Amino acid sequence: MSVVSAVKSFLAQKFWRPVADESVYYNPFNTAVYSLAFAAAAAYIGKPLLEKLDVELNRKFFLSIAPYIFLGGAARSLKDANIVNTILLETPFIYLMLFGFTTAVLLGSLKIEEYSSLSYSKVFGSIGLISLIAVLSAYSYPNPLVFVETGLIFAPLAFLSIYGPRVLGSDIDTYSFGIPVSAHFFDASTSFVALSRGAAEKHVLANYFIDLMGPAGMFVMKALIVIPAVYIICMDMEGDERRYYLFLIAVLGFALGTRNIISAAVVG
Repeated sequence: MSVVSAVKSFLAQKFWRPVADESVYYNPFNTAVYSLAFAAAAAYIGKPLLEKLDVELNRKFFLSIAPYIFLGGAARSLKDANIVNTILLETPFIYLMLFGFTTAVLLGSLKIEEYSSLSYSKVFGSIGLISLIAVLSAYSYPNPLVFVETGLIFAPLAFLSIYGPRVLGSDIDTYSFGIPVSAHFFDASTSFVALSRGAAEKHVLANYFIDLMGPAGMFVMKALIVIPAVYIICMDMEGDERRYYLFLIAVLGFALGTRNIISAAVVG
């Protein structure tokens, strides 16, 4: 086999098959590449774009972009439920589509603010909320107890994530630390419920912890990885840089968790 053929075969097996065939899970190669691509896009595209647009990373921005975070997970579940069967809802295409849509709406909202009295955040947030409701309305929910089970697990973890540092006497900002950590405990909670109902985990690192400890391994993995990462960012970064990277961590947790909980409630 020639070098070119070997490379083509490797790319097909490690990158294309996991996208085209849902029975093939993630592997260390595509996981590493997607992670690096996400990090590079965050550092060299997302952050400079917001700076160029002069968008302040304040409460108004975070509230208005929140629907788009959940929209990504909700849209991804359309394929799990066989409502929309397209490869575009698979990684990495779903990320590219959502980034393009969100950026286009943000640009349009800023332009509307420029020529009217409407705040960009109201326009941006409203379009995101309408889009999220439209996607959620496409589902029926035969397993509504999934939401109750997830809530019972997640609520105390969220409380501890936000108020735990204060109880321990830390001077770290409770919400800066607690929200991104809570986002990943939300993902862990939804994964735990879905796995307990017979779902399969596709991610490499998560599968390692699940093989060791069962579904509860998701919580251990999140605690070992996310808590130190968030703590370091909180302590070593300031201002918009800190807010931006904490926001990205929260996005990953909430988006993945949304896909999990909807798919578990819809598919079972």
